[in-house]
Amino acid sequence: MVAHVRAWFARKPSHTLLWDTLLAAVLTFGLIPLISSTSSSSTPGLLFVSNNYSLLFWSLPTFVPLMLRRYQPEIAAWLFVALTAAHLVFGPSMAYGDFYTLIILYSVLVYGNPKHSLRFIITAFAMGLAAAAVWAVSMNVGPLFKSGFSNAWTAWISWLPTAATMPTCPASPGLISEPSVSNCGIKMLRDTGALALCMEISVLSIIIMALWQRARKATLTAMRERNASIVAREAEETHIAALAERARIARDMHDVVAHTLSTIIVQSDGGRYAGAHDLAVAKHTMSTIRHEAERAQRDMQRLFNVFGASGSTGYADIDSLFDGHLVVSRHMTGKAQPDRLSADAETAVFRLVQEALTNTRKHAGEGAKATIDEFWSNDVLSITVSDNGRGAASAADGHKPGYGLVGMHERIESLGGSVQAGPGPNGGFIVAATIPLSPAAPQSGTDTEDPVLTIISRIRGLMDRARPKVLDQGDTRESNWVGRFAQWTERHYLLMDVIATIVLIALFDSATYGDLQMIGNAPYSPNRVLTIIMLSPLAFRRRFPEGSALVMAILSAVQLLFLPSILTVNMFALVSVHAAVLYGREHAWRWVSVALVADSWLAGIKIMSGWNGYGMLIQMLLPFNGESAMSRWLLVLSGLMPGGVVMLFGFACIAMARWSRSRGSNALVLMQREEALKAEQERQKVLAANLERNRIGTAMQAEVLNTLESVITQADDGLAMLNSEPAPDSEQIIAAFTVIGERGRAALAHMRQLLTVLRETGFSDEMHEGAQPDMQLRPAAPLSSQMRQAESTSQTDSSTNMNSGNNQGVHGAALR
Repeated sequence: MVAHVRAWFARKPSHTLLWDTLLAAVLTFGLIPLISSTSSSSTPGLLFVSNNYSLLFWSLPTFVPLMLRRYQPEIAAWLFVALTAAHLVFGPSMAYGDFYTLIILYSVLVYGNPKHSLRFIITAFAMGLAAAAVWAVSMNVGPLFKSGFSNAWTAWISWLPTAATMPTCPASPGLISEPSVSNCGIKMLRDTGALALCMEISVLSIIIMALWQRARKATLTAMRERNASIVAREAEETHIAALAERARIARDMHDVVAHTLSTIIVQSDGGRYAGAHDLAVAKHTMSTIRHEAERAQRDMQRLFNVFGASGSTGYADIDSLFDGHLVVSRHMTGKAQPDRLSADAETAVFRLVQEALTNTRKHAGEGAKATIDEFWSNDVLSITVSDNGRGAASAADGHKPGYGLVGMHERIESLGGSVQAGPGPNGGFIVAATIPLSPAAPQSGTDTEDPVLTIISRIRGLMDRARPKVLDQGDTRESNWVGRFAQWTERHYLLMDVIATIVLIALFDSATYGDLQMIGNAPYSPNRVLTIIMLSPLAFRRRFPEGSALVMAILSAVQLLFLPSILTVNMFALVSVHAAVLYGREHAWRWVSVALVADSWLAGIKIMSGWNGYGMLIQMLLPFNGESAMSRWLLVLSGLMPGGVVMLFGFACIAMARWSRSRGSNALVLMQREEALKAEQERQKVLAANLERNRIGTAMQAEVLNTLESVITQADDGLAMLNSEPAPDSEQIIAAFTVIGERGRAALAHMRQLLTVLRETGFSDEMHEGAQPDMQLRPAAPLSSQMRQAESTSQTDSSTNMNSGNNQGVHGAALR
């Protein structure tokens, strides 16, 4: 039972119901003292005589709709309408609970279904008109059944047709006699109109307030939901960041290591045969192998140490991919603008050309040629790499078909470009990509810049900084003009603050309000400039809350120190205090409290000094009227008491601002919270990517670098042998290249497993969504364990396929 009660109180609707119940109890039972002191003659009924007991009987049921006004607003509204209609006819025409109509109407318009607002608005106006008519009749004529049914009914019937010509209403309500009744109908119509006008104005005011608040509430709800979704996506986003980092590492390892090993294998195979007959070819091939291994080694270190592109993988480094073993021709159309390629774009172009040329070397066949065509326009770079070889191979890079093309798509599409790859219409293979260019930087002229243009540019920069942040109100456009205007004012909060400040300045500058300009009896009247200076910071209280509060604190301190009186405008410093704590940084209340204490103390000293003089600072520094230093310091200490009263008001503003900030009941506060959540989410994503990269790097980097180091060592031994005297024979040359080729093949086979695990457990492309569910990312598992699991799964599947005899062709392709 206790658990159920706690769960009930933990729900937000339950909190609302609880607080509304307490408020309903206070409002309803607070009527009892008023009812007990009310004369029964002042609350007549339409049909029956009313007294205090009937007034209490009809007032207490309002507790129920007041309690349900936010929990079930529409039910509460109709219940209140029914109770009001019943007591207008059968009970006292006026009840104190009728004043709660405005609360119920406000609640149903704010918290009810917006589609049903019109019916409640019409009902409110109709009930106001009906109540005015009932009040006028009951006050002028009295209850129908006060003096007996037959007598009262006869009097009412006889009065109706002659009411427009009779001179006066009856002296006592409810006692209708023909000689004393005249012109009562006109009086009741006049009373009905006056009462209805007052009621309908009140109803209209509440409707405008409710629709305004509903628009504001819709904005807050949309922003809260957006913030909640950011929090809810945090774990998912960090998981995606880790997956994306695995995919990035797999893509870069494919481009760096797998391509290097493929090149080393191709070079070693070519050197094994061509180098056996030509020593120069053997030396050149061995140098190429060593160079490729060294570059891969450097790129691997960059891969696991930093994000982004490395210095040797840019557009200017494309020529380094031409190793002489493949005939490559490069053509350019238009003016090259490599400075308009971002670092990521340069890396993408380099990797795309590298992937295409490596595939040409591996799959195009003997004598194939490659062509690179670049077309530079004002907006994009279009680059095409084609060859005249055999066309697409089933295994694009030797470890799994399609990974090289997947990496191309990921790189280029992340930049907003596109990639197409496939066999050409006349044979060969074509890779075509478009990469958008960054906007061109404006060229600086040789002439001296116009100072007027410089000033205008700086003014525009200041205006851009002062421009309010865009408030995303979501898809909450209201259908009524009140809601639309409320949302407009919320978006243009800076303009509204400026207008409010101008109105306030005009108010204090008016001669009509001259007596409001200062507190105290000093013969001093502030001028217009001083009023503008003191109130101007309020115009920026929400755009620059802490700066506005700081300026206001300094101006208030200066005014308190040097002017003989305390200006009334100083009280608006509390507005800046509230704004700085509400809209400023999380810990802004600390320095605001210090400034508040200092200015309040100065105000207290000013009060204790008698408001007048040449200024507090001068009074403190120079003795007047024989005052001693001790008396002056006693004056300073005496300012603590009146200053403490000012501090109480200031700290009340701080407390209210902190309360509003914690509840998230302000759109600008929610916008700041959204920005903070997004920044934290980005930080967590980077942290997750870093952790994932470090974890993978620890397991892979040493092994890959050792492999490349062994290739470099073997290449050095081969070069030493080739440069030795006497020259090595063909068998020695073949053996040297064979060792490197076998080492490269073994490393490439292992790399195939690494990239498979990374890709299938960290894919970022839709092609592999749902693939290998048993190999999904397990952050706690070492990469070696995932590789062993993948290898055992692959062996199990291969054994099953071999036994069934249904997968011979696929297994043979995998072995190739």
